[in-house]
Amino acid sequence: MHDDTRRLRRLLTKHRAKICFATISYHGGRWWCALNVEAADLHPLQQHPAHTDDVGGWVGVDRGLSAFLVAAADDGTEVARVSDAPKALAAGLKRQRRLSKSLSRKKKGSHNRNEAAAWLARHHRRVANVRRHFLHQVSGELVKTHDRIVIENLNVAGMLANRRLARAISDAGWSEFARLLKYKQAWRGGQLVEADRWFPSTRLCPECGVVDNAMTLADRVFTCGCGYSADRDTNAAANLARWGHTHHDDDLHRSPDPQAGGRATNVRRRDGAGQHPRVGETSSDDAGTDVHTAPAA
Repeated sequence: MHDDTRRLRRLLTKHRAKICFATISYHGGRWWCALNVEAADLHPLQQHPAHTDDVGGWVGVDRGLSAFLVAAADDGTEVARVSDAPKALAAGLKRQRRLSKSLSRKKKGSHNRNEAAAWLARHHRRVANVRRHFLHQVSGELVKTHDRIVIENLNVAGMLANRRLARAISDAGWSEFARLLKYKQAWRGGQLVEADRWFPSTRLCPECGVVDNAMTLADRVFTCGCGYSADRDTNAAANLARWGHTHHDDDLHRSPDPQAGGRATNVRRRDGAGQHPRVGETSSDDAGTDVHTAPAA
């Protein structure tokens, strides 16, 4: 085992947890074991801490290719910008092509072909790990500092029909990033809202409300006839934050843990709750919430 399992073994010994089933899989040259565990609620001292740096307003998050993420408040103040995405697929494309050509030259059923296939599988696994590690870092930092987030409901499947941008969009991992934000916000008791898919966040002027339908992907600065001008991505993020103020009552999204299929068991208890364990709840010595990033292949 790579991770420490002492807390899990302690819970199993005290009959406070039960392993429902285990899934064994093999990919990327490694064996993986995923355990589905039913356990008591975590002690409040071991749950995710409360938000401390948030000022209380909604924050819009715009996802893109030139800048992976731009976050802004409703007044247009930019609070975060991530431009150094690793682009793991593009960085490893040369090696991927070489390994694929090497595999195609090997005789089917031979030992050399099996070995070449294993090399290619390990490369694909490393690309996926680099992307996943980056997405976990960005999403984790975002939910730690903001408890009210608005994102776009992007039609990623439709965007992949663009043959010029399909590879870059796939490499960005927009859908996976949204999934991580949803369950991490649920863990910390935050709020996440998905704006309507047809909301023109990029082309909408916040001053006069006019939508610039002539704006193209090449236009990096939004300019309106009323004199308003702003960065394209910042303007989109600010409009998303305003959307949260007006629509959060209807579209508030509190997602349970999707992997557990039920309510989120790591959500922080509301302020004012007692610090003594309830019936069926673990003590502070029984279980913790130390999270370690999975090692890269």
